[in-house]
Amino acid sequence: MWQPEGPAPNESAERLARFLDENLARLSVYLEETKPIFPVWAEENAALTATTYQWAFGNGANTPSGSGLVLPFRADLFGMTLMLTGATSRAEVQIEKDGVLQSGYTINLVNSNIGTVDFFRPLEFSRGSVLNFYTVSQSNTVGPNVVTAWFRKQ
Repeated sequence: MWQPEGPAPNESAERLARFLDENLARLSVYLEETKPIFPVWAEENAALTATTYQWAFGNGANTPSGSGLVLPFRADLFGMTLMLTGATSRAEVQIEKDGVLQSGYTINLVNSNIGTVDFFRPLEFSRGSVLNFYTVSQSNTVGPNVVTAWFRKQ
């Protein structure tokens, strides 16, 4: 009976399985590290007012609850930054996702005009999810003030 040259089919499958097992972990780390990171920011060109939706995505208009920026793909929110202009004071801004304020996803500045926060557990956004920003506490600043949400594309 004729036999093909080279290793037996089972031996080839076993070699392939070993190769995949050895390299899959490295490939997973590489793919995770190369996912794009992108910012979404909004501005307020006046003093921040407590308990308001006052942030504008580029046109100066306040963006009401349930509105905002629609994400075109899945992404994870992993951090926020906030920059205030004017007097150093306290300000807190929270994320709204799909019309719901997200507990634990805030940036809170106390006696500082610039701050960053990394979230231990990223907040997942689906394709079509809507992002907005909500001012929790006021500041004595003037504009412009800029809040930024930092995402990793999934």
